[in-house]
Amino acid sequence: MLQKRNLLVLASVCVVLMLGVIACGQPVPDPPPPTTAPRMSPPPPPPAPTVAVASSQNGTGQPGGGGTPVDVGLLDIGGSGEYAYSPADMTFSVGETVTFTMTAETEFHTFEVDDLDIYVEVEAGDTIDFTFTFDEAGTYELICTPHSAQGMVGTITIN
Repeated sequence: MLQKRNLLVLASVCVVLMLGVIACGQPVPDPPPPTTAPRMSPPPPPPAPTVAVASSQNGTGQPGGGGTPVDVGLLDIGGSGEYAYSPADMTFSVGETVTFTMTAETEFHTFEVDDLDIYVEVEAGDTIDFTFTFDEAGTYELICTPHSAQGMVGTITIN
């Protein structure tokens, strides 16, 4: 009977020890909450249409006005299927005043001639008139900053 009693005591001690180990053991940490990618807020809407022109010794520019009328299409993928000025190459005479009527198809575009300090922005679907007098002969690069890498470039030649 002593053996059964010893066996019962030994079993009881083992159960108590196991309960102690379980009770004092490290708790299993809760799994971390699922992570989500940070949400990026959409970019702010573009500013309202503006015409920003700085006059220089090579010519003068101002919104609207008289002068030789020239329609310039600001073409893009969503409209005509390519990024381009239409026409891309233009020729004028020294002293000639030209009124450009620029219409953007479905995207924002710029009409820039750095050497003449011409910078005009045209929002998608908008039409802007801009008059400029060319005072110095030369060939000038015309670019659309957002789309020049896609080929939206041209030239303005003044004879």
